[in-house]
Amino acid sequence: MRFALAATLVFGFASVAAAQPKIPVVIDTDIGADIDDAFAIGFALASPELDIRGITTVGRGGPPDPFVQHVSKERDEDRAWIVGRFLAQSGFTPVPVAAGADPQPKSPIDWQIQYRRHPAVVYNRTIKPAKENAVELMTWLANEDKGLTIIALGPLTNVARFIKEQPAAAKKLKRIVIMGGSIAVGYEGKPKAEPEWNIETDIAAAKAVFASGLPLVVVPLDVTAKLTLDKKDRDTLFSARTPLTWQLQNLYELWDRETPILFDPAAVAAAAAERLFTFKPLRLEVNDKGLTLAVEGKPNARVAMELDEVAFRKLFLDRLRSHGKESLPEPPKNGAGLVPPGLFPSRVHAFEEYETNIEKRWWMCGKLETKDVPRTGTRAMRGVLTQDFDDKQGAVRTMYRAVIFNPVPGPPMGPNTRLRFKYKLTGTDTLRVQLYTLTNSYHRYLSLTKLEQGKWLEGCVDMTKMRRPDGTGGPLAADERIDDIQFYVDPRAELLIDDVMLFDAATEGETRPFPKRILYTGLFDTGTHGKEWLGDFEIVNHDKPKAWKAAKAVKKDGGGMWIRLDLKGERLVDRRTELNLKFKMDAARTVKAELFHRGSGKALATQSAELPGGSWRDHTFRFTSLPDEPVDEIRIWIPDGELLADDVLLYTPG
Repeated sequence: MRFALAATLVFGFASVAAAQPKIPVVIDTDIGADIDDAFAIGFALASPELDIRGITTVGRGGPPDPFVQHVSKERDEDRAWIVGRFLAQSGFTPVPVAAGADPQPKSPIDWQIQYRRHPAVVYNRTIKPAKENAVELMTWLANEDKGLTIIALGPLTNVARFIKEQPAAAKKLKRIVIMGGSIAVGYEGKPKAEPEWNIETDIAAAKAVFASGLPLVVVPLDVTAKLTLDKKDRDTLFSARTPLTWQLQNLYELWDRETPILFDPAAVAAAAAERLFTFKPLRLEVNDKGLTLAVEGKPNARVAMELDEVAFRKLFLDRLRSHGKESLPEPPKNGAGLVPPGLFPSRVHAFEEYETNIEKRWWMCGKLETKDVPRTGTRAMRGVLTQDFDDKQGAVRTMYRAVIFNPVPGPPMGPNTRLRFKYKLTGTDTLRVQLYTLTNSYHRYLSLTKLEQGKWLEGCVDMTKMRRPDGTGGPLAADERIDDIQFYVDPRAELLIDDVMLFDAATEGETRPFPKRILYTGLFDTGTHGKEWLGDFEIVNHDKPKAWKAAKAVKKDGGGMWIRLDLKGERLVDRRTELNLKFKMDAARTVKAELFHRGSGKALATQSAELPGGSWRDHTFRFTSLPDEPVDEIRIWIPDGELLADDVLLYTPG
């Protein structure tokens, strides 16, 4: 059986060598749910006693993700991609990674899904999941490696299926090390045993494994529940700043809580350093409620009863810190300065204010911040660790702190593109602003220096000044499609970003002030109706000499024609709100614009205007004295005939 390994990858470091024979192991993990799986995999890879022969993943995170590629119909591969990227970016020798076949227990992935939504994964620059599933990989390795150990860090679904479907191969195992169960104590100091997550998530699988008769080593909550990785230890670990510790810190910062408990690293220690434990032979059974009970009878497991926590912590920290050398980014090039945003933009290509979850799945890097925010908002985005999205000329062996937003569906630019944003820096006065060009398939950036720190400020940059790291690439051109908008700082610094607005500068003769806030922009040039653009209308090609596309009114039930634009969620409007659009009609007629809330069936504001037919023109509907209520639709009506609309912009005037 042949497994898909990224054989062409070049890694900076090899696995740690050891004089004594290594123990061949397969790790079965539900990485992405809790953070201890990542710490455990790193600990195992850095342990000279272990030879990691393969890694399998267990658990289905959720519905298929349309963003990611290479999605198998038979299994959820998100976790396998996380493992593959972790291995590649940490500098370890490639090993096969396989996802568990369906059905899998539900085990949602939190913000750590961002680690999977990275160009290193999406564009196939890391280790791919094997075509074979977890059981097939376990079977192949058990038949190839005498005395194979399985270290089970998640629900026992894959392990139970392997035992049932491949009994001959399963009998060749040396042992199964299980992180799971609670024999006498509960989680976080609770006075009695309770169902433990790995056991309770798939009770039938746990029952099957404990009844299999195979050699089991069980590391229960009894010896792991107090193994917290406190701030002092985290600071010690992350101060190494190696490829491995950067990846661990990256996943930790994406995790939803503060203090990890090292459940799974303890199970790795039970496989690599048994001397740290006191074991007792017991007979364990799992009941219908998921409780792991010690019962009378012939022992079926060696159960960890005590752990030398001091020695364990030292071993854990020392091994993770000692793998690799410190790696920090060089100062950015392509220096530039801030520019004024100017007057009313000729076009707003994209915006993100983080006030709703409308575009959450396109927040490629960062976590929501609700405490330290600009005065006018309630949410912002806090930078987290990531590698440079530019792997052609960027430094990919180190890390940055970044906020990255993907303005789907990759709008085409104008001749004078600008980017306005709010930012707060701590620990650095340098900010790199970068974007990806879909048209040319490379990144450009510019860097800002001597910026003020410690408070929220507004910035605006001229995107045509961006260049590739080596100075090439030329200016951003009209009709060039772009993708990710990226903000980077030194990984040791802090970054907050809000109110990102990508626009084309005002044209000559413009007198209107720059908008205070953007609520919706409809361009229709790229993307599809029903996916990126929702509502009732038709997307049609522009008539020459204009390029790209526009929205065309369709028949409305009950009579008339309309363009109904779904805002993909609720937007809270200000008392003064304006709707600007470019339009074209076959004849002059009355046009009615309405701000509507579909859930309540209520129109917050309606305004009519007599508009001319013929060529493309511009018009602004001005709404005043609006209630403090949300809207989720823009409705533009005509009694009959043809109406085309483009560059629809709902905003608070400046």
